[in-house]
Amino acid sequence: MRLLAEMAEYMAAMGLGYVAGRFLGLRIPSFAFTAVVAAVIFSASAEGARTVVDNAGYIVALSFGYALSAALASLLPFALLSRGRGASQAAGSKVSVVAVSALLAGIAVGYFFQAPYASAIGPILVVLLFLAGADIGRLRGLTIGPRLIAVPLASLASSLAVGLAFYLWLGVSPAVAAGMGWYSFTGPFLLSASGNAVLGALGFLANFFREQLTFVLTPLLASRIPPDAALAVGGATTMDNTLPLYRSVYGAEAVVPAVVNGVVLTVAVPIVVPLVYRLFP
Repeated sequence: MRLLAEMAEYMAAMGLGYVAGRFLGLRIPSFAFTAVVAAVIFSASAEGARTVVDNAGYIVALSFGYALSAALASLLPFALLSRGRGASQAAGSKVSVVAVSALLAGIAVGYFFQAPYASAIGPILVVLLFLAGADIGRLRGLTIGPRLIAVPLASLASSLAVGLAFYLWLGVSPAVAAGMGWYSFTGPFLLSASGNAVLGALGFLANFFREQLTFVLTPLLASRIPPDAALAVGGATTMDNTLPLYRSVYGAEAVVPAVVNGVVLTVAVPIVVPLVYRLFP
């Protein structure tokens, strides 16, 4: 019942946001979305600060290995089935200053000042999902056909396969892999649901590293992998943070598939992450 209540709450928040963006024309200023992301990351990192500091080396190393494994597993099926074309430009991006700053600030504050930071995570996640729904609602002219849906579904399946391998090997919930790069949702949710600061940190960092690896791997492998494979690496981030990367590397024709890929996974993550966590805590 708790799982159903969580999923209903998340979908309701995203649905209300979609209605507000689609039919009421709600425009979310970029600073507002950034502020909400920073708030939820700060709250989650402050809550688990002492545990994260005590296990920092293990968490960072495991998160990076997890992210790299999930990214490569996601692109592999598409790389094997088709041949990529060369990219005319290289592209890259800087690390998200806001996310890193909020993470470090939360750890610093939470380490020295104890407070019920976890109580803020749930409400902020609901706001985050409302804003994500509003962003989706403002998108126009997208046609989500079977071929475009195949990419995010195959990417999700490959990521979950990696997550199951890590679960069998180290006991880490495959819900981490189900985050598909959406670190501002996955890490805080896993911390709130489990009360385990290490799992929450893994959920955040593994998905954060996946986004950053997208900026590195896509230009590096663009001449060898097709756009579908590159989109599979980016996961839920392809509709926003990494979208300019795909436009630069693969051209304008990659924009619509990138947005559709990100939309499908952004809708799926708040359903799949809680479900997978309940099945494999």
